[in-house]
Amino acid sequence: MEQTPANDSVLLGVRLLGVVYTALGALGFLPLDFLNPVHPEGVGARYLMNLVAINALHNFIHLAIGVSALWAPRTVHNARQWGKITGPVLLLLFSAGMGQAALEGFPKDQLLLGFLPLNSPGHILHLMSGGLALYLGLAARPSQPGS
Repeated sequence: MEQTPANDSVLLGVRLLGVVYTALGALGFLPLDFLNPVHPEGVGARYLMNLVAINALHNFIHLAIGVSALWAPRTVHNARQWGKITGPVLLLLFSAGMGQAALEGFPKDQLLLGFLPLNSPGHILHLMSGGLALYLGLAARPSQPGS
């Protein structure tokens, strides 16, 4: 597939999401109270940068998304596939989290399926990054049929 400005934007966008998610995953493991304080109210989760409710599983998931996004842009096809898979997964996570929050009366934070802490800043992160990933997956068009 030839390099075009649209394809270059897809590669850059997926790399950017990879850097963000890798950084979030790594920062989440730092047990520094000024960076990731524990909030005893709600589900008792740590709050990444005092915003996003996290635990070790959540950090591993962020790292997996980030590392896969750093690996995927070796080709435009892989970057697009990453966006087509990761985008809907993140949007589904947003929908499931918001659905559960609505059923629970929109608490400050919640445990999705009993083990994954979520809250409003996390929902916004998943909505925005999922939408961007899906856009990147659909944005670059193959230059030749069957590519």
